[in-house]
Amino acid sequence: MNILNDLSWVESIRTPLLTPFFELITLMGYPIFLIMFISFGYYYWSAARFTRVAMLLFISGIINSFLKDYFQDPRPAIEFMLDPQVGTSYGLPSGHAQIAVTLWGLLAYELKNQWITIGAVILIFLICFSRLYLGVHDLEDIALGLTVGLLILGIWHFSIKYNFFNNLNKSLIVVLILLFQLIAFNFYPTHQGHELSIWSLGAMMGWFLGFSLLSLKDNSVTNFILSLISIGMVFIAMLATTSLAKSFDSQGFFDFIVVYILGLIFSLFITYFIPKTLKFFNFSHL
Repeated sequence: MNILNDLSWVESIRTPLLTPFFELITLMGYPIFLIMFISFGYYYWSAARFTRVAMLLFISGIINSFLKDYFQDPRPAIEFMLDPQVGTSYGLPSGHAQIAVTLWGLLAYELKNQWITIGAVILIFLICFSRLYLGVHDLEDIALGLTVGLLILGIWHFSIKYNFFNNLNKSLIVVLILLFQLIAFNFYPTHQGHELSIWSLGAMMGWFLGFSLLSLKDNSVTNFILSLISIGMVFIAMLATTSLAKSFDSQGFFDFIVVYILGLIFSLFITYFIPKTLKFFNFSHL
């Protein structure tokens, strides 16, 4: 076994202190944290910036899922694994590594602050290492995840540099999103237990359609509390829509439409309904 696939070294560095630390770090790469984090950022910091983050994460997540089910590369041996949340998913490329680069890399790229960049690099390293430490990815998985994440950021950089999106109106962007989703759906390497998340496709579209220039009024303590209350509502909405989506298999046309709409409603709840509610009670500007 070569060094890229060998995880025999990991057991020798595990300690009772490090294990819960890396179990906590690795949660930062799972959907529940990502949705809560970008929703909080949407309300508390910048709706525009975290809409860009959300859209890039949706794209990155779909690409990662596609590649995993295309390569069908098994994860490390079960005796190494300390993270039960991986289920039956494949290993190559690491979603945590790819998403970490996409999320924290984009924030560092946009904010252009030395300390934020250093913090982003440290977080990316810790998240990637947590997957090795917990025995659910090998170095090959991590390396490809980082590479794909950097490629996505590179494409984003050139689209900004050449003002690609400034030349597109909202209707044309919706068409491009639909085209991307249609290609992903039709060419997805579907097999038993490994299908494209239709809920995520709907959530991606809903986030873009519902986007509003939310701006909470100038009171940092009140804004923080309102943002926490809002993400509490987001959490409930996510549980409700994803639980309901599981009642449909997404294979038939009707099921596909229902699950897609559930994802769309979820994101509209984040980007449109909650901001409108805050404005109604005079807590924000739109």
